Amino acid sequence: MGLLDFFGKKKAIKVDYNVAELNVGFIVEYFMKTWEVKKVYHYDWGNNFDSIEYLLDAGDEKCYLSVEEEDGIICMISKKIEMSAIDANLISQIVKQDDAPQQLVYENKTYHRKSSGQGYCGENDDIKENWSKFVNWVYESGEEFISIDRWAEEEFSAVQGSYVKEFEFSNILPK
Repeated sequence: MGLLDFFGKKKAIKVDYNVAELNVGFIVEYFMKTWEVKKVYHYDWGNNFDSIEYLLDAGDEKCYLSVEEEDGIICMISKKIEMSAIDANLISQIVKQDDAPQQLVYENKTYHRKSSGQGYCGENDDIKENWSKFVNWVYESGEEFISIDRWAEEEFSAVQGSYVKEFEFSNILPK
């Protein structure tokens, strides 16, 4: 009987994680900073299409990493922006027309609407019955995008970001 037999067999420890496997407490390196996953948001877009979004915190900065798995992994990094920074009348325009415009101008750049749809969002381990319904509009300008979510009649959120490559994230470690 060897020493290892006395203490029991070693468990295999996974050491190679990808961005689609992150969870709360995980650590990841991106853009020369170390980030901690603070929250995980799950999205159900219907037709068996789901995506994941992580709130990353580097201490002095927060951002969102969205991950979709469709013909490979698609990654997007974004930061919250105020709706009024896009257009002071944007919320009232959407409420009045019950739809978002076909294009937006933000920081002197024109974004064209790529898609719109409805979905459900849940945080961390919420059961699906507790997920929130929302409407989403996505605008693109080259590799940059703006995403607007409507959660209630006059409750909106917006992010601006860009598409990034999965290999830009490294040293993914569980908590």
